[in-house]
Amino acid sequence: MKELKKQWKQGQFHKCYLFYGSEPYLVKNYEETLVNALLPAGTEGMNFEVLEGKRITAAAIMDAVETLPFFHDKRLVLVRNSGFFCKGTAKDEGEHLLDFMENLPESACLVFVEEKAEKNIRLYKAVAKYGQVVELKPLTEKEMMVWLKKSCGKEGVVLSDAIAIYLLRTTDNRMDNLEREISKLIAYKEGAGEITKEDVDAVCSVSLEAKIFDLVRAVADRQAERAVSLYRRLLLQKESPYMVLALITRQFRLILESALLSKEGLPNGEIAKRLEIRDFAVRDYLKQSKDFRKEQLETALMDCLQTDLDIKSGKIGEELAVEILLIRYSNR
Repeated sequence: MKELKKQWKQGQFHKCYLFYGSEPYLVKNYEETLVNALLPAGTEGMNFEVLEGKRITAAAIMDAVETLPFFHDKRLVLVRNSGFFCKGTAKDEGEHLLDFMENLPESACLVFVEEKAEKNIRLYKAVAKYGQVVELKPLTEKEMMVWLKKSCGKEGVVLSDAIAIYLLRTTDNRMDNLEREISKLIAYKEGAGEITKEDVDAVCSVSLEAKIFDLVRAVADRQAERAVSLYRRLLLQKESPYMVLALITRQFRLILESALLSKEGLPNGEIAKRLEIRDFAVRDYLKQSKDFRKEQLETALMDCLQTDLDIKSGKIGEELAVEILLIRYSNR
C-alpha cells in the first residue's frame, strides 16, 4: 500500500488495476485512496463511474471507459464484483474485454474490485500485463496489533499488546468492525489514558465466535452446568441453535486440525495460514486440545454431524439436540 500511495502521490497511475481480497476494509481503503489521488475534489461526480450488479457487461465497461473525462484529464471507472476473474459464465463475458485491454485510452483508469480472482484466468493475466494486480491479504496478527495501537495512539489513548490480543479474541475481528470498536473505546476513555480489559468488557460487542469459544471451553473443562447456561443465554439472544451447532462443529474441527498440524512439527504461524485463522486462535486451540484425546475429538465431530442429521430428519428438536450434545461431552 505504501508503494502504491507513493506512486499515486507522484501522479503515476496504471491504465487498469485489479484489487481482490476478502477484507472489505482494505478494499474500501484502496478505493478511496485511488479516487482521492486520481480525481481532484469536485470532479468525482463527472469523472467517476461505478458499475455493479446487472450493469456489468463488457459492452457497458467499454462504453464507460471510452467516455471522455469532463474538466479533467482522467476518468475513473470502477467495476465491483463482476465475477470475470473466476471460472463460470461471467468469465466468458469478461473475455470480451481481452482485446480492449491492450488499447485502453490514456484518459481512463479501469479498476476491477473482486472478492476472489484466479491467476489462470486470461483477463487476470491481461490486467497484470497492461496494469497492476493487487491482492489484499488479511493482516497478520502482528500487523493487526500495530494498526490497532496506531489508531489508538493518534487519539491519545494507549493500547497494550495484551489488551490488543484480548480485543481481537473478544470481538468480530474484521477491520471495519474493529475500527468501530476502537472508536467506542476512544470515546469511552475520552481521548486519554490506557485501555483496560474492563473497558473492553464494558463497551465492546462480543462476537458469536468468542461466545462459542467460551462454550466449548466450558465443555473442555467438564463444566456441564456452565455450558448449558452459556448455550441458553445464546438462545435468549435469539441465536439459532443450528448456527450454534455449526460453530461448535467448526470449533472441534479446528482444535483437532491445530493439534494434528502441531504434531507434524508445523509452527503456529504456518498452522494459522493453513487454517486461515489468527495466530492467537491457534494458541488457544492447541491449549484446548490438551483437554481432549484425539479419539474424543474425532468422535465429537462425528456426533456433531449425527446431531445435524437427526435435526434435519426431524428425529429431535434442534434446541434439545444441541443441549444433549453439550451435556454428553461435558460429562465425558
